[in-house]
Amino acid sequence: MLGVKIDRCVVEDALSDALGRQLTSQIDFTSSVSIEAGAARSWINMLSLFAEQLFRPGSLLNHPLAGWPFVDSLVHGLLLAADNPYRRAIAGETHAASPRSVRVAVEIIEEEAHLPLTVSSIATRCHVSVRALQQDFRRYMGASPTAYLREVRLRRAHQSLLESDPSVTSVSSVAYHCRFTNLGRFAAAHTARYAEPPAATLRRRAFRRSQANLRYTE
Repeated sequence: MLGVKIDRCVVEDALSDALGRQLTSQIDFTSSVSIEAGAARSWINMLSLFAEQLFRPGSLLNHPLAGWPFVDSLVHGLLLAADNPYRRAIAGETHAASPRSVRVAVEIIEEEAHLPLTVSSIATRCHVSVRALQQDFRRYMGASPTAYLREVRLRRAHQSLLESDPSVTSVSSVAYHCRFTNLGRFAAAHTARYAEPPAATLRRRAFRRSQANLRYTE
């Protein structure tokens, strides 16, 4: 028996990348998947190979250059193998055509999330009314433009916390850079989305570095 745990936020971030847009709700998988044949069987074979090679001395999977792409493939493979509401979309089986205004709005948000954007300014640049943009956005993206912008900023902040050095970077500086002006609300949103407070995420790099130094000295 092989037990595998994949962090939900890792799966959802991979799904966001595959869809080309930020998720605004959690992804729900079916409770069970047949592994007798098809994509699920193929994914199990990939997983078995990973488990076999990971702890083998001299395995290339222990090198980030080979290991991380393989992990990415496992996560994206799970999205294709296990039944979920987005599987057909990321497999290219469906083509939901969203209005040009929504596509432009998404591009603006993705590229300028660090700027003081408002729904009114976005709608003006899309040449539609605020009401029309909100209605189309909810219909095709499943959320309001404001909610989508908040999710993009939260994801950017989380990534920045993971990559920053806690000795020179603070949670507040990351939050303000990503346009979160209320630290309490930012901390609550981050904890709800990633199951840990932003300060803990920021300390991860220092912890990994100390563990690496410990292994080196041993």
